[in-house]
Amino acid sequence: MSDPIPHSAFVAPEPAELAPLFPGYEIEGLIATGGMGAVYQALQRSLDRTVAIKILPQEFSQDEAFCTIFEAEAKAMAKLNHPNLIGVYDFGEVAGMLYIIMEYVPGQSVFHSANGVAIDPAEVIRLVTGICHGLAHAHEHGVIHRDIKPSNILLDLEARPKIGDFGLARNTGQMVQEGEEIFGTPHYTAPEVVNAPQSVDHRADIFSLGVLLHELLTGRLPADDPRPPSVISRCSPRFDAIVRRATEPLPARRYNSAMEMANDLQAIATTPGAKVLRSGAPRKAMGPNRRFNKSLPAPQQSSRAGLIVLLLIAIAISGFLYRYLKNSRESNVPAGPRIIKVQQPDPTPPAPQVDPEPLPEPDPSPPESTGPIVVTPPQPEPDPDPEPEIKAEPEAKFDVADFLDNRARKIMRERAVPLLASRNAERARNLTALERELGNEARKEARTILRDEYAASIKSYAEDCRENDNLITDEPPEALWPMAGTVRIHADFLRKQQALDQKLVRELSSLADTYVKGIEKQIERLRQENDPTAVKMLEKEIDCVHENEKYFPDLILGN
Repeated sequence: MSDPIPHSAFVAPEPAELAPLFPGYEIEGLIATGGMGAVYQALQRSLDRTVAIKILPQEFSQDEAFCTIFEAEAKAMAKLNHPNLIGVYDFGEVAGMLYIIMEYVPGQSVFHSANGVAIDPAEVIRLVTGICHGLAHAHEHGVIHRDIKPSNILLDLEARPKIGDFGLARNTGQMVQEGEEIFGTPHYTAPEVVNAPQSVDHRADIFSLGVLLHELLTGRLPADDPRPPSVISRCSPRFDAIVRRATEPLPARRYNSAMEMANDLQAIATTPGAKVLRSGAPRKAMGPNRRFNKSLPAPQQSSRAGLIVLLLIAIAISGFLYRYLKNSRESNVPAGPRIIKVQQPDPTPPAPQVDPEPLPEPDPSPPESTGPIVVTPPQPEPDPDPEPEIKAEPEAKFDVADFLDNRARKIMRERAVPLLASRNAERARNLTALERELGNEARKEARTILRDEYAASIKSYAEDCRENDNLITDEPPEALWPMAGTVRIHADFLRKQQALDQKLVRELSSLADTYVKGIEKQIERLRQENDPTAVKMLEKEIDCVHENEKYFPDLILGN
């Protein structure tokens, strides 16, 4: 098993450091940084246009697997020219760093603009239709994106969608890299990407687009809330049929093309008298753009209702002013130590009031013990060695448990099915051979009654083992102990079974490389998305695989 590439924290070069490496560009600033590199805004002097320059860290440019992913992104995007796709202008290597120069999109992604928010159905139609057009152009050129999701759709200043991040894209028919079926985004990925990665075609993108459509209409993923969008957000039921067809588990039942899906969406918007929203409830806007949905105007209130509201406001203001003035008077009283008065009640009636006498001069001598007792609460002594404050680790944005359990490990268990089937078949043959040898030994018994008893015991024991996955027990049954060769024969076949199990463990360990590579690719994506907690959790999983040779086989076997 190969050791993973050591990941040091990537420090993006300062714009001034990059300037000499790109003499034809004026590096204006850093846009974003992550484990897979950094993106800078720059001005291309020759054409006087703003571009984005994406660079890869030097340590990754020395690794063939990472270079392949980066190069695939550049070559796949360079073939495409469409207003709904981010264009690529140049690609190369400088100072040991791979780079891509591409179209600069000043807006945010759909993820940052509409995460967890149901947006106006009319805007959804416009947005998803644009994505469909971009995907259709890519598919016509034989390019499959394979990772359509909100964070890979950027919005320009006019809120037009542009598909980017073709890091998983490849030409139709290109081989799948080891571990790549693990890499991807759960919930958006089509089933065949996991179950049959070599047969993936453009319909995998349509599945992801159907998930995205559901999410934009409802603010929820189908995996979290599988109800039809119209039930969740009260949009038109016609959306339900589109989402259902786009996300069919079998590719043959999905839309044949992205344009076909776009046409169905446009039909909802252009049907005379059709309503895309069944409720008057306003939807939350998806960004600062003026074209996004605006909340519906509130119905006008009657004059009587307006007078009631004004009266309530006046009462509230009066109460507030009363409390404010009261608190202001009380706040002028100086604070002092806590005073506890200890006095006995005076039984005599109060004396009649007379004109006050002039007050005597104050006596400088200390007061008598009688009178009010001033009690100052004890102050707590400072802790000589206070414990350092432990900052809570930020919560992971990425669902690591779901990724490991329902994707990475599930895929590896499916890969291990042929190995398990082969081991079980060999176990069955081994048990049959044990039953035959014990039967031969029983026939050597001179007494017929004992031969019949041994034969019945051997048959019963073999049936019990078959019901338990053909597993031979550690000890032979007690009924066979008196038979002379029982212990020797049983021990021989038990060793053969143990050898079969050890062989399976070695074969499963060979799959651990694929498991680790897939997780490493996911780690690089999460570094780019700035999710350090999820990265740490996945790195811990890799450490478990490397430090304990039984960890991965036990995961696959469910031990």
